[in-house]
Amino acid sequence: MSGASAQEVASGARPLTIPWGTDLATLVRRFGPLPAVHDAADTMSFAEMAGRAAALAQHLRALGVQPGEPVASSLRNGIPAVWVSVGLRLAGVAETPLNAAYTQDERAHCLGVAGAHRIVTTRSQSEAFVALGCTPIAIEDLPDAAADPATLPPVPAEAWGRIIFTSGTTGKPKAIVYTHGARWIGNLLQRASAETVPGPGSCVLLMTPFVHGAGIITQAFHDHGAAVLLLDGVDLPRVQRALDDRMVDHLFAPPTPLAKIIAAYGEREVPGLRTIFCGTAPLLPSLYAKARAMFGPVVRITYGKSEIINPITVLPPAATDAYYADPAHGDGVCVGWPATGVEIEIRDEDGQPLGPEEVGQVFLRGRHMSCGHRDAAGFHPLPEDGFHDTGDLGRVDQEGRLHLVGRLADVIKSGGYKIYPDEIERALTGSAGTGAVSVVSLPSEYWGEIIVAVAETDDPDWPDRAQAALSALARYKHPRALLTLPELPRNPQGKIMRRTIREIVMERWRVIDGPHPRLEPA
Repeated sequence: MSGASAQEVASGARPLTIPWGTDLATLVRRFGPLPAVHDAADTMSFAEMAGRAAALAQHLRALGVQPGEPVASSLRNGIPAVWVSVGLRLAGVAETPLNAAYTQDERAHCLGVAGAHRIVTTRSQSEAFVALGCTPIAIEDLPDAAADPATLPPVPAEAWGRIIFTSGTTGKPKAIVYTHGARWIGNLLQRASAETVPGPGSCVLLMTPFVHGAGIITQAFHDHGAAVLLLDGVDLPRVQRALDDRMVDHLFAPPTPLAKIIAAYGEREVPGLRTIFCGTAPLLPSLYAKARAMFGPVVRITYGKSEIINPITVLPPAATDAYYADPAHGDGVCVGWPATGVEIEIRDEDGQPLGPEEVGQVFLRGRHMSCGHRDAAGFHPLPEDGFHDTGDLGRVDQEGRLHLVGRLADVIKSGGYKIYPDEIERALTGSAGTGAVSVVSLPSEYWGEIIVAVAETDDPDWPDRAQAALSALARYKHPRALLTLPELPRNPQGKIMRRTIREIVMERWRVIDGPHPRLEPA
């Protein structure tokens, strides 16, 4: 009975555990020779994946690594990224995946915040991690002999199971901590929320970093005996080959990759997809119309946060199609109904709940959310009520669907008005062609803040098109300057960094303040 609490002993309850090893062994018995993972170069079966993963788990156990102990990984998208992730889960450690695009400073920060001292990586990267005080485990040096996942013991549900990092768009990334129990529940909910259930012979195309949403979808597909095609970024020739040859019937494509694929195809119809999983950023009506014309009404929208993994809300394909067919949307972009077990509260500035259609701050609670986060000051558990303050602004409509309006930190206060930059960006969509447009604010003694729009283009005619696109907005929402940059700064997850754009603008231009402010080159 060692390890059980007095309450558990008195009630006859047993500590909860997650049998990752026996679950994987069952998949091998059912689907062993079938393909589990394809990448640009090779294919790995379920049996091969399980054998490599179990061998890694046994190696970590032999080193004395304990359940819940942070162990990092740094691998580009490809077959090893998958079996290493499975192996860390089998070992019961707190899997701490680092984006392979991180700089050395970003690696140092994330490893320090997470408290990870071991890292699974490649020989070529090992030296860089030794310089950070880590003990690398090179995948090339692991034994080739497969191990049986069924020999691995169950993992305590309350042990730390995964540590992921926020995007860092508003400051240093925080380390978000999940238990193994929350990972298990999150996977069940991911499968339960699917409108089209995959199975043997089905395959989903993944291009975004495996350390984020691609990894969540992979486990859900594997549990049905389906495969994943994992590419290292939006490799358009390979993407087109996979779609044209019908190698895949599902696609995970947030708006930016989706826009790249659509631009590559032109106006061709591409049949064969059952579902396009879309999320991470609002899907604008113009992009949805192009996606529908090309692939059909198959787009499924979800809302996800680092602190509470998908699914938070779900807008199924039929509902997505109906929503984008109606031009009268109101504030924000619809991301769907709460998933099973998810609670959403919209609160005002004083923390009081708001009613339907009222815009306020979005708070979330669910059984599959994180247990807290780590930063330089240590571990911070969730508040007592269990709700996570997302920092997002939104409203719940009369049908119970969540609409995201913007980020609280990005709200611009100019001339006594509260202005949401996302609304302005939506109005400017397409004005810079395929280039993105970002809206930021600069300090002003006269106005408080002034609005500036920056386009990712070198087209000298962009300001004229932008002015025309802004005509539908109230005058106080119009930017005071329309600027261009060859490229907008993005973080490793591909999100545009408004804070960095603001710094670039303030470095290259200066504000001439007053009733009619303008910008001049610095």
